Amino acid sequence: MTALLIGLLLLAGCGGREAPVTGTSFLMDTIVEYKLYGKNAQAARDAIEAELAGIESRMSMYLPDSEVARLNENAGRGHVPLSEDTYGLLSRCAAFGEASGGAFDVTIAPLTAEWGVTSGHPQVPSDARIDELRALVGYRDILLNSADRSAMLRREGQAVDVGGVAKGYACDAARRVAREYGVDSGYISIGGNIMAMGAKPDGEPLKFGVRDPRGGGNDYIAVVTLSDTTMATSGDYERYFERDGVRYHHILDPATGRPADTGLMSVSVVSPDGALADSMSTWLFIKGRDYVLENLNALGCGLVVIDRERNVYVSNDLLDRFTPADPGGSYHFEVPS
Repeated sequence: MTALLIGLLLLAGCGGREAPVTGTSFLMDTIVEYKLYGKNAQAARDAIEAELAGIESRMSMYLPDSEVARLNENAGRGHVPLSEDTYGLLSRCAAFGEASGGAFDVTIAPLTAEWGVTSGHPQVPSDARIDELRALVGYRDILLNSADRSAMLRREGQAVDVGGVAKGYACDAARRVAREYGVDSGYISIGGNIMAMGAKPDGEPLKFGVRDPRGGGNDYIAVVTLSDTTMATSGDYERYFERDGVRYHHILDPATGRPADTGLMSVSVVSPDGALADSMSTWLFIKGRDYVLENLNALGCGLVVIDRERNVYVSNDLLDRFTPADPGGSYHFEVPS
């Protein structure tokens, strides 16, 4: 999702004498930030940019010539041939839908478009319109044909939006390309999804700030050390609009067709599998506070969860890499001091 999520702050300096290749670009409708070390770092960055541009051209529902746009256009009519990576990601999206009990569902696209939270003209749809579009949501209506690597949506009017997983998937692709160029030190932030590799050349670890969900873009409430993994965050603060004093964020619950209202402000997931981390941060946010706390140490990944009462919960496997850093003292950390 899209979307994400953590205000990235590389908290230490460059370290050592090797100058990194740094910079930003705008791809996949978000800011991509790079900091890569190694003699082939510039070539790796260029190749990563080309890879991300290719992913966007194939998977963005907003580009009329993309594979996903063609899939949506042909909903209920017939199968559409897909590239290997689009087919593979769509297959994983269907599996994520099953694993989450439907909380993660890329066929939410008609509702996403109707709300228009990320567009220039957001709106609050009528209850009748929400119910009408919610009837089109159902990940089991993604029909996959592995024999010819094609897919279709079962019913006309259905559509998929892989924005809730594409940036995490792109982190995985960026890591693969970087390593093909012999680069295994540095990081890339894709819309706040952080893919970290190794450590700095002088051995110093890579450290990142966890965004304060009620602060500014450079405000953080904790520091996490990351290496050879991805951290993805879903929160109610990244993309939203307000109407009549009510905040409407972009994370829609497929069960209600409305922004998820589950007692959370943000969920961060740490996993070597970027696509998994990205999708899981979304569906855990939708599942809500009680579910996440009951399963905090049972999901096979690192978690940082912030609820609306400003309590911060950290899974056991992240404790040795997590340091509270709340200068305002407004958050309560449920971790050993």
